[in-house]
Amino acid sequence: FDTMDGCFMNFAYGWAFSKPVRKVYYNITITSLSVAVALIIGTIEIVSIFADQLNITNGPIAWTANLNLNYVGFAIVGLFVVTWAVALTVWHLGHIEDKWQAGLAGIDAKREAQLELSLDLTLTEELKAQPT
Repeated sequence: FDTMDGCFMNFAYGWAFSKPVRKVYYNITITSLSVAVALIIGTIEIVSIFADQLNITNGPIAWTANLNLNYVGFAIVGLFVVTWAVALTVWHLGHIEDKWQAGLAGIDAKREAQLELSLDLTLTEELKAQPT
């Protein structure tokens, strides 16, 4: 699992840090996931202490207190996979990057592409006009 995790994280970091909007999206996603995992583990631990101190031996509190944390760890790995699958789907289908960049420029993405093309053409013409 360590090798797969290293490969995945290398890909994720490379993708996330290539553009500012990706970094923000990555940070929001990973922070939300970290909070969820902390709440899950914290809740299990608190319920376990609560059940132990009050000698609760049956019911949902006892069931939660007796959870095997190794299996919870596997469930958390699954949560990571599902979270990233959903996050990438939202990223691609929601056109997050296009909307962000257009929003920063205050124009829609199509108009932004037209402006970039005209700027490239203008720069090319100016470079050709300069004496060498």
